[in-house]
Amino acid sequence: MVAFVKKQWKQIMIILMIYSTWTVAAFLFLIRLQGLETTLKQFGTGNQLYINFIHTVVKGTIVYYVLIYYLAIPLIKTRNWKKALLQGSLFFILLTVYEYIWNFKIQDTLPTDPSYVSPNIFFLTAALLDVVIVLISIFFATIITSNEMRKHKEELEKEKLKAELAAIKYQINPHFLFNSLSFIYTKTIKASPEAAHAVHLLSEIMSYALDDWDELGTVPLALEIDHMKKVIEMNQIRFNHMLKIKYYEHIDTDDAYVSYVPTLAFVTLVENAFKHGELNDEKNQVTIELEATKSKIYFLVSNKKKKGPKEPSKGIGLNNVQQRLQLMYGVKHSFTIKEDENYYLNEITINL
Repeated sequence: MVAFVKKQWKQIMIILMIYSTWTVAAFLFLIRLQGLETTLKQFGTGNQLYINFIHTVVKGTIVYYVLIYYLAIPLIKTRNWKKALLQGSLFFILLTVYEYIWNFKIQDTLPTDPSYVSPNIFFLTAALLDVVIVLISIFFATIITSNEMRKHKEELEKEKLKAELAAIKYQINPHFLFNSLSFIYTKTIKASPEAAHAVHLLSEIMSYALDDWDELGTVPLALEIDHMKKVIEMNQIRFNHMLKIKYYEHIDTDDAYVSYVPTLAFVTLVENAFKHGELNDEKNQVTIELEATKSKIYFLVSNKKKKGPKEPSKGIGLNNVQQRLQLMYGVKHSFTIKEDENYYLNEITINL
């Protein structure tokens, strides 16, 4: 509970201040409209007035917090109307039951009291107020979501600028590179066809990595899969076809061509497995799994850790994949990393 409050205290405090201000303003308006004496008869005097005020503010803060952050914002982001209607209905049923107990059991007002409301009027008023509360919550949720999208877009533009600056900083001349690879390929094709093929694969992978894709840096899933397989093939050549790899792929028809993923996302994870994994253990093979449907992309890479000296790594590629997935898919994706003393696993799920 304490950790939750620490994480959400800003949102809670904003709602608390707004609702407190609104409650005070409504109370002062009623005093001006009908006089102090009549208003105090309705809300109570002394301690009863303070209790009613605190109860109203705390209840209102909780209600609006739940509606905005747990119902309205998820509805705007996911458009899952069935789930929202079910959760909203249950919430308002519980809220109405609570208010009924508070008004008719705890407060126990008599029919002769000025603040007394009959059960029929109570339920009618509660229903009307629920509609107003929902509309207000959706209004504020829309503002919050729009602001988050604006910040998300600005962050994406900043990340894109950083990537462009990094590309300039570490830029190599593709023309010179590919001419050199072509020269090596020509010189080795007769002496060592396999080495020439490896050079050809490297040329295609480098071309893929250096190509100028769309502004978000995404490519069709089929293209990413194709170059991921080239990385696997090139490493097989590198290790004399001794790599122990378990590869599973299931893709629904045409889904690999209409779905998009960040460039080099899968390639990076596979390359990391080859770099840090034990590649010759028959019982603990490098595992690569890929499933793609119209609604979801699932990708997994796992490996046993290599014993002995470790290759130096700053984790830049992995962090880059995480950041790009977060910027592009947000709550619609999950990126899981599981690690212990002997094994390492990366798991990506993208909900389309």
